Amino acid sequence: MWKPILVYTVTFVTLFIAHIVAAANDFDLLFRIIASIITIQTMFAGLVLHFLNGDARHARYPVVALSAGLGWAYAEMTLNWTILLWVIGAILLQYATEKGLKYYGHAQ
Repeated sequence: MWKPILVYTVTFVTLFIAHIVAAANDFDLLFRIIASIITIQTMFAGLVLHFLNGDARHARYPVVALSAGLGWAYAEMTLNWTILLWVIGAILLQYATEKGLKYYGHAQ
């Protein structure tokens, strides 16, 4: 149960640190690639956990905080209403993922 969550967390933290290092060293392309991967990993957290042989439902609550942070980053670290769009989008994707996986077992 905890292994997929641990793999997801370690991957996310590694990418997060790497994007900070890339930004600090003006590696713009690398920064954009890593930021894109972080965005995909955040918005599809339940599906990523499913592919790691975990339970997609474990992403229900973390996806709210992660997507709020993602929205904060895309709003250039300012309080903006678009942050709410990121949160709503992530919640809808999480809901759709859980409904879509309802009739399927774990990923092979």
